[in-house]
Amino acid sequence: MKITPLTLVASLAAVATVHASLYPTGAIPDGSPAGVSFVGTYDAAPVGSTVSSLTVSLNLSGGFNGDLYAYLVSPNGTLVMLMNQPGVSLNGIGASGAGMNITLTDAYTLNGSIQNVTSGSYLTGNYNAAGTLANFNGSQADGNWTLFFADMANGGGTSLVEGWSLGITAVPEPANMAMVIFGVGFIGVGAVRVYRGSRKTKFGSSLPTA
Repeated sequence: MKITPLTLVASLAAVATVHASLYPTGAIPDGSPAGVSFVGTYDAAPVGSTVSSLTVSLNLSGGFNGDLYAYLVSPNGTLVMLMNQPGVSLNGIGASGAGMNITLTDAYTLNGSIQNVTSGSYLTGNYNAAGTLANFNGSQADGNWTLFFADMANGGGTSLVEGWSLGITAVPEPANMAMVIFGVGFIGVGAVRVYRGSRKTKFGSSLPTA
């Protein structure tokens, strides 16, 4: 693989968090524990890269939030629960709001866990997922991710997945990263040589002549 500035930029960008919307979207059948799966392709990371950290953004409308159960599956089969009937363990009924536009994360959030929500309002902001998203670390980043949703009780209306996206910090496979590090060092050494050469030229032009 030839190391060029463009290659380095593309490879180094892989260690930044890249958000990508995944499709399809659609309805979650009311009162159907069998649920529905949405399989979307994440192609914002280089082939062979792995997950270093991950967040999940969900945009839903309608239904009854306290009825919802969801999990996410990585391309290589790692499964993490996102929510399990938010609020039910606290009030027996669950979060009575209809719809949400939230981001699930492992990081500290003022809103706390999605599981502790009992609010009857439309949910917004950041929440901690029911499971540990760090379990995806080391999983394949590029490829097909599966979002599963089920509505666990009848009568709350139909929830609709309007959109979903993943924010993935991906790490290139070791061989590619080694070449990137080598390339950065090579370019750095070349820059020093060019600088030294320019210094010699500059100083040489100011030397007194015999």
